[in-house]
Amino acid sequence: MATKSAIASSTVVPVPTQQRAVSGNAYDPEHARRKDIKVRLQYLKDDPIYRSVKPIQITPNFADKEKRTNVKLESGEPETIMDVRGLHERFTLDQNGFAYVKAPTKFEHWSSQPRIAEEYLPELESLLKHEVDGCDEIYFYDARIRQAGDDGVRVSGLSYNPFARQVHADNTERSVLEKIHNLTEIKADYYLSGRARIINIWRPIKHPVYDCGLAIADGGLLKEGDIIECDRHKAETGKYWDTMGVAKYKPGYCWYYCSEQAEEDVLLFKNFDTAINVPARTVLHTAFDLPPEDVPPGAPTRESIEVRALIFTYPAGPKPLSSAQSEHPLAVQLKASDLRHVDDEQSITDRLRTDIDEADEVKDAVLLLRRQEIRRLERVRDALIRERDGLQSELRKASTERDLFKMELASAQGQLRIQAGRISLLESETRDLQRQLQFPRAELHEQPEQTLESEDSPPSISTGGVRTYGEEDGLRFQPGYRPENANAIEKELLTQRIERQDQEVQKLKNNSVSSAAETASKAWQASVDEAVRREREKDAVLIKTLQDEIKSLRAA
Repeated sequence: MATKSAIASSTVVPVPTQQRAVSGNAYDPEHARRKDIKVRLQYLKDDPIYRSVKPIQITPNFADKEKRTNVKLESGEPETIMDVRGLHERFTLDQNGFAYVKAPTKFEHWSSQPRIAEEYLPELESLLKHEVDGCDEIYFYDARIRQAGDDGVRVSGLSYNPFARQVHADNTERSVLEKIHNLTEIKADYYLSGRARIINIWRPIKHPVYDCGLAIADGGLLKEGDIIECDRHKAETGKYWDTMGVAKYKPGYCWYYCSEQAEEDVLLFKNFDTAINVPARTVLHTAFDLPPEDVPPGAPTRESIEVRALIFTYPAGPKPLSSAQSEHPLAVQLKASDLRHVDDEQSITDRLRTDIDEADEVKDAVLLLRRQEIRRLERVRDALIRERDGLQSELRKASTERDLFKMELASAQGQLRIQAGRISLLESETRDLQRQLQFPRAELHEQPEQTLESEDSPPSISTGGVRTYGEEDGLRFQPGYRPENANAIEKELLTQRIERQDQEVQKLKNNSVSSAAETASKAWQASVDEAVRREREKDAVLIKTLQDEIKSLRAA
């Protein structure tokens, strides 16, 4: 199975050919779920050989033991596949070659061929008559079904096929005309004088599509020469079987798909239209792998059914005498349960060659996943390097701040020692004063003949040579003042001085505590910075490990 390069994209869907104004449906809740993507699709290789030789494909491809096919594929440039989710009403069969319609079904017996014929085909007939103009007669003639765990069986009319990951058209005008003549015989000329269309009805079954979508190119934008006719030959006989259309890559194709397409999201698309006055007569389509990152873990493999119908519109004029339609060719085959195992036609060894032509794509897919993993690891590495550089810058800044804090701490400790000395000195002086208060004076030396040097100088009180009090102690004496109780005054003054010294001591203590707390906080910050530095060293080791892993992947 091939895995394509897929990169999520957010491009704007261009307005289809039939409508240029934004419809109200653009505001449907589904519109918010839209997800455009980019992929490389598989095209016919741009080889000069096809200028002179017609492409020939052997079917089934695993049975081409002699390598008779000359079809070579290559990946085109990345192309945007636009999501029609919420925009499906913009597209029509005649303008774009395809249309998405809501058509829920209660049918669920997908493994029963008779029940598909009896119950599901009538549903599709009603759907076509409702959605497609001019359905005078409908012939279901072929079907393709893909279920999880199928064992490689094919039904005559109902084929169990792997997904066709190649840009193609199912038919060309040549094979369509051949089918019409083979299926309708004598009515063919009458039908072809009116309008004949082949329309495919494709729907997922059982669950939405998670892993492998179906891309449709806008048929209204196809140019003459875009589709190259390719002959298909049967492997068992080597004889011509029918034709299909292939295409080389060129810029300008406009691709669409429906994200998480569910069972009710039915896709109708043209294989061919004999009308020449409509913009879209056919479409290119292909299966493609969705981006791995968009596939939910454990999501089931795509399961789908595709039924092909010939739709005839009678020409103008008299209608056919009998409009009764015979049973659908597909219904006849399904009711017979005409089951043939691949083993009946090819050996087990041949069946092992089913995907041999995709071996290179598988290898490319593995390399692609490896490159994607390398790019992811490189992004992780770069992010870690940026984080490491930022943290190293922060670490250098923190180291500088730590050095400054150390200097401030040393300065604060010096100031603390000075303040401690002052506190000790003040406490000693306080103790001396308290001792003085314990020995009050028995009497004061009276100075009745005290004279003042000036009226502004208060009289001094003698305390026996120990202390003289005056204006500096907050007292003023009038001339001739004689205290009645000098001991009480002396005690009051000493008490006030002790209180002031106690306040100063308490202030110095508070300042010391605050300085010590700040110093401790800065020291704690320095320890945090050291822990951060150690964590950065661990990050550096992790980055080195990632770099070694990337080198190992590249070497592999």
